[in-house]
Amino acid sequence: MIPRKHRSASSLFAPVLAAAALFPAFTQAAEPGPSGSLFRSAFGDGLEKDYGIKVHGWAQAGWIYNDNGSDDVSKQAFFNNDEGFNLNQFALAIEKTPKGNVVGRVGPFPGPMPQEADWGFNVTALYGKDARFFKTYGFDEDFGVNRSADANDENFNIAQAYLDFYIPVLGGSNLMLGVFHTPLENEIGFALGSPAPADFYSHTYSFMHGPAKHTGALYSFKLPQEEGGSMLGFELGLVQGWNNMQDPNGDPDVIANLRWRSADFRTWVDWENIYGNGAGDSFAECACGSPIPAGTKDDDLTRYASYLTVSHVLDERNRVAVEFNYGQQEDAAFAAFANKGNAHWYGTDVNWYHRLGDNLMWNSRAEWFYTDAPVHVVMANIDPQTGIPDPSWGSFYGFTTNLAWTPVPNVRLRPELRYDIHSGNGRDAFGDGREDSQLVGSFDITVFF
Repeated sequence: MIPRKHRSASSLFAPVLAAAALFPAFTQAAEPGPSGSLFRSAFGDGLEKDYGIKVHGWAQAGWIYNDNGSDDVSKQAFFNNDEGFNLNQFALAIEKTPKGNVVGRVGPFPGPMPQEADWGFNVTALYGKDARFFKTYGFDEDFGVNRSADANDENFNIAQAYLDFYIPVLGGSNLMLGVFHTPLENEIGFALGSPAPADFYSHTYSFMHGPAKHTGALYSFKLPQEEGGSMLGFELGLVQGWNNMQDPNGDPDVIANLRWRSADFRTWVDWENIYGNGAGDSFAECACGSPIPAGTKDDDLTRYASYLTVSHVLDERNRVAVEFNYGQQEDAAFAAFANKGNAHWYGTDVNWYHRLGDNLMWNSRAEWFYTDAPVHVVMANIDPQTGIPDPSWGSFYGFTTNLAWTPVPNVRLRPELRYDIHSGNGRDAFGDGREDSQLVGSFDITVFF
């Protein structure tokens, strides 16, 4: 069975440790979960048991309502723009995860280093309104369904397509090659074993200001350690910028991350960084590429983003996570509205996860985010008829709470309340530019199969 010292951490770091059965320290209690259940029931478990290949998916739909008398909801926090019903994600994935003690984008795990090399892969297709934000320029942005879609329509993309290698060197190493979701940010979610939507239906302002995915290589390794000690891992990546397979400026971005885990696995520290040339990689015609436009492909304009996250399991029912974030873009396209050339953004969010019962979680989050100039295309509020920006910038505050109930393992029901405040310059951020605050109620359903 799972060692006692890992049990509380594994339950409260869920779904991060949904992949725990992949690692030697956790294999004793591996049981098939809801992920992949439909394929197993239809075709048996031979493919998964004999070859380690899992076919699985999820579907998420939600309903949103705000209190400001408009259809406009906080586009900085939701992937969709307006009230009512939204099909967020319908995803299908086929993957094989290599056995090892390091997982790319997640970090080092306890236990001795496996001595045999292994390999795997992941191909994930995604359809829905969220897919609009996960397109990759030069890869899937030109699919017919995407060309004909407007801002409120569903899109389709290949969310991930990569090879994954475990190599028994150093204290254990992992190499990812291809298109993969970013290793940055606390809430990205797609690095996990069952990468269905994360702990909150809405997202933080810092999340929306970061990259969603990359094309390139990411090498993760664990430093050799004494048995039973704390764990230190590093990640180094070379990628084609933000959300691009063909970065027009031709300069690769560098990813450098540090991940520390306490000996009892209850405390995680992640410091994540990306640095590169941010010029000419944002494309209004396909609503893809980077969300932060700057210059043309012939320019050299520094873009840097950094995230520091500290997460700790307090006891068997409570976990807290605090994220600090910072970013800057040289000569940001919309910074002139604030009489600036360069734009900077930074903030923090505090998350509390409380287990009320075996199938019921209460999650809460408070955030503050500041930008000294408009930088994100969504905060620019570009009029679709005239193309004229009407941006918002300054301080943004968000308070979110929800209940996540799984009445059966394959279904999650989640009511959520979120209250936002904008205190700053330019256009009011909510209610079609008429309101500086907003209360949003939502309810989403996720089915795992």
